[in-house]
Amino acid sequence: MARLIPARLLAALRPNETARQELPGEMIRESRHRVRVAAALGAMAYTAFLIFEASGVVASNALEHRIDLTHDVLGVGICSSLLAIASLRAVSDRGVLFAALSAEWILSTVISIAVPWASFERTGHAQSLTWVVPILILFALLVPVPPRRALMISILCAATMPIGLAFLAFGGRVVVHASEYWASLLTGSIAVAIASSASRTVYRAGRQIAAAQTVGSYELLERLGEGGMGEVWKARHLLLARPAAVKLILPERLQGAQEQRESAVSRFTREAQVTAGLRSPHTVELFDFGVSGDGALYYAMELLDGLTLQHFVYRYGPVEPRRAVHWLQQACHSLGEAHAQALTHRDIKPANLFLCRYGRDVDFLKVLDFGLTKPTVPQPDQGLTTPGIAVGTPGYMAPEQVFGLQTSPATDLYALGCVAYWLLAGVKPFEADSGGELLRLHAQESPPRLSLKAAQSIPPRLESVIMACLSKDPAARPRDADALSHELSRSLDDAPWTSADAQSWWQSYPSK
Repeated sequence: MARLIPARLLAALRPNETARQELPGEMIRESRHRVRVAAALGAMAYTAFLIFEASGVVASNALEHRIDLTHDVLGVGICSSLLAIASLRAVSDRGVLFAALSAEWILSTVISIAVPWASFERTGHAQSLTWVVPILILFALLVPVPPRRALMISILCAATMPIGLAFLAFGGRVVVHASEYWASLLTGSIAVAIASSASRTVYRAGRQIAAAQTVGSYELLERLGEGGMGEVWKARHLLLARPAAVKLILPERLQGAQEQRESAVSRFTREAQVTAGLRSPHTVELFDFGVSGDGALYYAMELLDGLTLQHFVYRYGPVEPRRAVHWLQQACHSLGEAHAQALTHRDIKPANLFLCRYGRDVDFLKVLDFGLTKPTVPQPDQGLTTPGIAVGTPGYMAPEQVFGLQTSPATDLYALGCVAYWLLAGVKPFEADSGGELLRLHAQESPPRLSLKAAQSIPPRLESVIMACLSKDPAARPRDADALSHELSRSLDDAPWTSADAQSWWQSYPSK
């Protein structure tokens, strides 16, 4: 294998090696912002100097006046150009950093010629200590680059001070004493040492962040969410540049007794194993699973472009029946595969049903979070919950879940019926002030008819299908997800929701 893959690609596969070579994208983007701010401040400062010089408030001879004006005009131009480059989206973050380093050297050259020349015209002595020194140190803090490159650019910028003096002296513009050369060399050397040390510190911190934000072959880019024991990050594969969502379970987040911690790890591991074994396009796809260098469990899954059904209804309100059926049938496709493998999800709810763009398709639904999945037939070594303990989300739990009894595909269909009720009416079948009361209602009370709660007209056959899903007796519900999908397909009075309908809707309501 090692002979088939180039060494540079093998190095990239090792997270620690990659962390040594790359700075985190977030740090590079933040540096771009800092460069933009610094360039704006520089442009404003030079503009103020230009106005002050042009006003003639300070007495100076004609040559000194022209030198200062030229210096200020060039300073405004350099800083404004850097600001424009840093503000262009077409220019990459690394392109902006290269432009910043180039601007640093050009500005240092201008200062190293203009300041000593103007100073000599004013006082008869060439000024050896200039603004190059603070600029050199400032850029070392703003622009993170590898230490050798930082040392090189620092030396080039510091060298402009003695070279500028030599240029002016050989041109017959100023008289430079040896002490002024030595002073420029000494201050430049000190500035290089400070800038090099600062740059090394910034770069080392960036590498540490990069190492901390790399798990397996994935670079963590942006935190998308956070839970009790872990986090979900937007990430990209280091070699394929493929976007992904990485879910982490952090060791330091695991609290409670040893049994509780082991249960959390078992649930996370089972979620990865179950998801990896499902192939329905309506089940979120798993890319990778493993343990990071610091002991964090993780798995990488496809990054979805869209929103959950929970957020959709909060944002846009209840859904028309045709569209709700379209979504429910897609959920049935995912659950049908799981049920065929004798697995029940046990946590179907709007927050675990994700509406996304999938290729050219919109209104494409994905089922998420198989962490509570359990075999329909009990198996000796796969019990992740304690008998008699309710597991799930109270607003969507079937009576058998409330009592801690054996679950089945009908358990998922009860939860999907609750989701359908909520999609069409904008309210859940049961509402209560406490979780305990909510569980009691699911276990003992019959829900109100959907047509009484919905503000829109509900086809009678669709209402019957949904209310059948909400039956207390599992045997009275549809047999499985495939049977429910078949009944949903016959429940509408109008033509089914189509891809054209979805495209038209999203063009009318891209966001809100």
